[in-house]
Amino acid sequence: MNSIYPVESFEIPDKNGEPLSFYHGTVYKNETDIISYFLRDSAYQKAYQEQKKKHLLGEETPEENIKKSFEPKAFISINQEEKWVNFGVEWDYMRNGYGRAIYDNYSHILEMLGIPNPEQYELRIYGNSNHDFFKKIQTEKLIAKTTEKPDKEKASQLLAEFSKYPNTMEFSEFNTIIQYAIDANIPTSEIAQAINDNGFNIFYNTINSTPSFSRQDFEKFKSFGITGLNPTSMHHHFMKSRNFGFLKLLDDIDEQDATLEFRNVFEEIKKDHETRKKENKFIPADLQTYGEAEYLILDWDHLGLLLKNVNPNIQAIVKKGAISKFGEFDPEHERQWRGNDIDHDSSQTFRMLKESELMDKDAYIALYQKALNRNYDLGEFDNAINEFISEEDRKEAREEILRNAYYPSPYGNWQKSSIKGKQHRISKIAIPKKVAKTGNVRDILKQEILKQGIAKRTKIRTDMTGRDRSGKPIVVNNLKDWLFGVPGTPGNLQMEGISTVTLPPQTPEFAVKLIEDTFRDIEYPNTDGR
Repeated sequence: MNSIYPVESFEIPDKNGEPLSFYHGTVYKNETDIISYFLRDSAYQKAYQEQKKKHLLGEETPEENIKKSFEPKAFISINQEEKWVNFGVEWDYMRNGYGRAIYDNYSHILEMLGIPNPEQYELRIYGNSNHDFFKKIQTEKLIAKTTEKPDKEKASQLLAEFSKYPNTMEFSEFNTIIQYAIDANIPTSEIAQAINDNGFNIFYNTINSTPSFSRQDFEKFKSFGITGLNPTSMHHHFMKSRNFGFLKLLDDIDEQDATLEFRNVFEEIKKDHETRKKENKFIPADLQTYGEAEYLILDWDHLGLLLKNVNPNIQAIVKKGAISKFGEFDPEHERQWRGNDIDHDSSQTFRMLKESELMDKDAYIALYQKALNRNYDLGEFDNAINEFISEEDRKEAREEILRNAYYPSPYGNWQKSSIKGKQHRISKIAIPKKVAKTGNVRDILKQEILKQGIAKRTKIRTDMTGRDRSGKPIVVNNLKDWLFGVPGTPGNLQMEGISTVTLPPQTPEFAVKLIEDTFRDIEYPNTDGR
């Protein structure tokens, strides 16, 4: 059989001018029309010569040793019929310069092999003519134009090319183009438009939630003081990284753009969620538990920076959702806040509301009600939230809370006497033996309290609501309804056997004293309780 290889080997220079040696494989014309050469180091040359000697002497080298000795550093394949050149190197194309050496010399390689018209051949890497390596080369050519003396006409041409540039570039390269335009006195409005058209197309990835580019690159771009950028141009960064920190680069965000971007992100998460459910793929815990909007609130950093600029309708929806879900965190009261060290979900909620400038007096009061339901008193709640709200709003909220009677509407099994990690603070009132013997203690207690009328007249604030037959909400705004319930929800006064009446954690002392006094009135009628 005749070998199809025009030469046994050839050399090209590496990045330091040292020779890189390529040797052909053992493929013959009756097997394929593709010829291939492999980059071998000096160890290969030595092993190859030893193998030839052993072969001539009738000795064979163990296959594993041959494979190890012949391990190529790169390869190049040529198909003369289809006119393409395909090559590949180790995982790192630039570190040793093998890929760059082949790229710079492929026309010369074809000439050395006696292959005519090298300009007609398509260049590929691992069969891909659009490989990231080629994109990197194209970016280098674009960046090379910034080495010329700053010139307004050239800078405008560069910006025009940059605005339509399809490839991702490093943040530092991105900054180099912007710096060149600024040095050439291009108006920042034109630069902003080019960036928006480009889509802020920088390489962005995260390792352990840390961006792959340097903080200096971020700060350098920020120092340019470019305004007029819109968040939609950065959308793919939001979706990949779950980090809205890029919004810190935008000094003036248009409400319409921000609203559109929030909807875009929300819809993409929703679509991805549905796909994952259908394919039985992993779904993040917060997404599984709470849903798309709350997943954004809890898992996406700096969401508040985006919500700060969306229209009031979306702000109201997200604010209401954040406060509502806050009430569901740790409903069984298992975790105890220690000073400002609160659970992650609560902290994320507070931070988002602060960044979006939605943490005001009303938010504080609504969140306090949820905290009360979770068995936290005003002091504990205030310690945890004070760094997320202005002192003025905080002061006004506390004053309003202290002027009104706030009652808990607890979740879960608050009747349990204790749960690991948290004292329940349940109020327990002993039932007098004389009253217990009457039988229907709860009914007798209710009748006596209704007769007094004081519970009905005592106005309170609580999350407790009921439902009438038509489904319309019944607002609980007095102590009588809170104690004994309304259609659609039971009351908070609970019986513990025949010896004790219990009230939820954080029940105000007024309600406890009312029950105690009523029992005395039942036990000693027509007396002053003695």
